[in-house]
Amino acid sequence: MICPKCRHENQDDAAICEFCGETLKVKQPPKKSDSKDDDGFSIENLKLIFIGIIILFIVTVALLWPNTPVNVNSTDSFLSTQASWNQIAVYNGTSDDVMSFQIKGKKMKVYLTAQPLSPETSLKCQIYGSSGATSGDDLTWNGGDTSPKTMSLQHQTSPGNYMVNIDIPDFPANQVQWTVQVFDYY
Repeated sequence: MICPKCRHENQDDAAICEFCGETLKVKQPPKKSDSKDDDGFSIENLKLIFIGIIILFIVTVALLWPNTPVNVNSTDSFLSTQASWNQIAVYNGTSDDVMSFQIKGKKMKVYLTAQPLSPETSLKCQIYGSSGATSGDDLTWNGGDTSPKTMSLQHQTSPGNYMVNIDIPDFPANQVQWTVQVFDYY
């Protein structure tokens, strides 16, 4: 420690100058603050770091949480989280016919588009399952009308085998060009 009066160098722990006797100011060690821990971080800084870690954790979990819908086909090795409509069959014809198809899901739709090749005719479409007819409807053309018409049949069902029956009256000899599309919801 250097004496402020004579500039003599004294020992660091000296209370008075050994050359001139001047009282030396003893350096006080820095006072420890109550708001600091042993590593020098203040309590306020530690609180901010802790809050930052919590926010980072919440954001990470929110970004990585599995919430993306996934569609599955027969080659995928994971399970679907969301069902969708899938076309499973298309049938075309001009006369009576019965077509079979298999449903995997719990709903089905049958779309029918038809146009008569001669006026004054009709067409009946019915869906049959293991317990008989499940739904059906008719299309009719009167007074020279030969415009295309459509029908949609939607049915709550269970997985299994079903049939679509297209029935066109035989008299007079009528023909209707039709297309049936079958959709399964799985």
